[in-house]
Amino acid sequence: MDVALAPPAALPGPISPELVLVSPPEVARLARSLLSPEPPAAMRVAPEREFGAVELTAVWFFSVAATVGPLLLYLLASRAG
Repeated sequence: MDVALAPPAALPGPISPELVLVSPPEVARLARSLLSPEPPAAMRVAPEREFGAVELTAVWFFSVAATVGPLLLYLLASRAG
């Protein structure tokens, strides 16, 4: 069956955008005709929470400890061995 002549109900499911890019123009036209004329509803995003001084200090302390801690252990191990 030629897809260009198939009614929209004959398609097995949604056509992916990647498939439309490599399909013949007739299939792309058919896929565009299946789209709704209105854009999908905008998603509501929760406002971002800003971190306070305590949280940022904790992140800074953890970052420094994760960097300097192994370095100090390496230096202690190299002196002992």
